[in-house]
Amino acid sequence: MMDIANLESLSYFAEMSSSEVDIIAGSMRVDAWEEGAAVLLQGEQGGGVYFLLEGSVRVEHRLEGGQIIQVGVLHPGAVFGLLGVLEASPRAASCVAAGKVRCAVMDRGDFVDLIEGKSTLALRFQLAILRCMARDIRSTNTKLADLVAYPACEVSFSDLVEVFPETEQP
Repeated sequence: MMDIANLESLSYFAEMSSSEVDIIAGSMRVDAWEEGAAVLLQGEQGGGVYFLLEGSVRVEHRLEGGQIIQVGVLHPGAVFGLLGVLEASPRAASCVAAGKVRCAVMDRGDFVDLIEGKSTLALRFQLAILRCMARDIRSTNTKLADLVAYPACEVSFSDLVEVFPETEQP
């Protein structure tokens, strides 16, 4: 069982009591990776959700031609692996340790149980995950707007569809 202080330090769990965080911590384990180790790989199925406790993680996307582009860097407090678990789909990107990394990891089954649950604890957990996702969407929207507005970078919606083919046109 992991130390609940690790989770209590994450802002999403600030609304929960120590006993609620303790229950959630009981469904997690702490894993560690060294520089360059893959925490998760693009295309992998399943796995869990990762709560970054220490270190930084590079998010890398491999294009069809084999080129790898870094699409972000995650820092302590970040949560990743959500979409693959929620959609039961292959990972859209790889996450690679940028130095020594520690994460609290919740396996898919435990995560889905909380997401589908109706208890007060499950509802608080769902709210925490929604806050995390809202923060990530806001950050992505800001980065996308900055990219499109950058004068030397002419990016159209068609260009984005080419990189992210699952995007539907409005």
